[in-house]
Amino acid sequence: MRTQDLRRFSTGGAAVVLAVVLLLMANWLGTRHWKRADWTASHLYSLSEKSRNIVGDIDEEIRVIVFMTPGSGLYPQVRELLNRYEAVSDNIKLEYIDPEREPLRTQQLAEEFGISLANTVVFTAGERSKYVTSDQMAEFDYSGMRMGQAPTLKAFKGEEQFTSAILSLVAPSVPKVYFVTGHGEPSASSPGGLSERGISLLKENLKRENMETAEVTLLSGSVPEDADVLAIIGPTRAFTEAEIQALESYLRGDGRLLAALDPLIEPDGSMRGTRLEDLFARWDIDVRNDLVIDPSKKLPFYDLSAVYLDAYGDHPIVQGMEGMAVLFMVARSVAPAPEPQGLATVLVETSAEGWGETNLSQLLRGEPVAPDDEDASGPISVAVAVEIFSEDPGAETEEDGGEESTAGTRLVILGDSDFLSDSEISNAGNLVLAVNSFSWLASQEHSLGIPPRDVEQVSLFLSSAQMNAILLIILVLMPGTAVVAGILVWRRRRH
Repeated sequence: MRTQDLRRFSTGGAAVVLAVVLLLMANWLGTRHWKRADWTASHLYSLSEKSRNIVGDIDEEIRVIVFMTPGSGLYPQVRELLNRYEAVSDNIKLEYIDPEREPLRTQQLAEEFGISLANTVVFTAGERSKYVTSDQMAEFDYSGMRMGQAPTLKAFKGEEQFTSAILSLVAPSVPKVYFVTGHGEPSASSPGGLSERGISLLKENLKRENMETAEVTLLSGSVPEDADVLAIIGPTRAFTEAEIQALESYLRGDGRLLAALDPLIEPDGSMRGTRLEDLFARWDIDVRNDLVIDPSKKLPFYDLSAVYLDAYGDHPIVQGMEGMAVLFMVARSVAPAPEPQGLATVLVETSAEGWGETNLSQLLRGEPVAPDDEDASGPISVAVAVEIFSEDPGAETEEDGGEESTAGTRLVILGDSDFLSDSEISNAGNLVLAVNSFSWLASQEHSLGIPPRDVEQVSLFLSSAQMNAILLIILVLMPGTAVVAGILVWRRRRH
């Protein structure tokens, strides 16, 4: 081999070795020093500063299990967003389960965490767990369904839900919810089914929200000291004076109470009272003796008393429920007092066509009814939240430079309990309203201020002439130009 050839071979070999070494060094550095970029207009995949601070301070391992098929519509957004969480903290451990390809593993974990819904993300730490479903992660636009089009993704709420789930797991305490019994209330201990009243599914979902539940009777005249929230759901008999005094004392001590009161209509058309009506009147809520009717929101195949309502007030409980409806089978109206001592907010109400029917005997006879002067005109509220702030001078507030104070009395009063039953709670937005109400009462609402990220639906529509022009350019003009250029180069070199 000539010296010149040997030198050329050595130089080329050294260049190849150097290039390989540089490539390996670049990859080695890239695995240790890298930066993500989000070029979407709405920063769909970027974590907010609040999320980064919360996740960065986690000192225990949080396991995140994603039950989704790769073909799911939300899978790309969920995977990319969770990768951002994993990049912020080494304590976030991700695991992806494809329910179609791993049915045995899916069944095992579904039984472990009590999951019955596909497209679910489970967050677990120790013995605590919380799951986020696909309908909680996204807002969909259903306007095109009338024309046979599939729903389109309008906004992605993954960060808000994921960060809230992580916060609920690392919270220092677990709120305890007591269900009051002794007045014909539905049981929270056994499944209700269609034939009997039961709220076991509500209890199960509160457990998934990291809340402890128990039942209590107030006949002793006192409320358990460890009660974070009291729940009175569907009583059919009156409370005793001792129980009313216990509830009054509990509320005056910054208590938290949810009450769902059904219209108890007697055969003569009168309304049976529970003595709670007078108690709540002293706490800014008017529980009326009527039946809510809204012909424009009537459920198909039911009478006028069954309505679906989708008009909400401005309150953390119903924030993000736009596009969802709550189904009330038989409801009475509840309304804020004319001059409340605290902050009273309507949560759910009828349309302007609704009213509160007071002629209950006429309804029982099955006769047609119409609004009159004795009926409250629409919109009619069916759920009200009241907050009366603590007068404790030592309570820290935002104005004092501290965290926002959660001290004070909170009440959520609803005019129906059927929507919480096992047979109805899974319908539409019933469960969302229920869980949000308990979370707000327990000061577990995690108002992070993380807005949903808008998803841009970019579509390109081309006419037949434009499609033909594109095909001509791609299949004829571009290859033809390369061929002609090659022929010209060949001829030039030849001559």
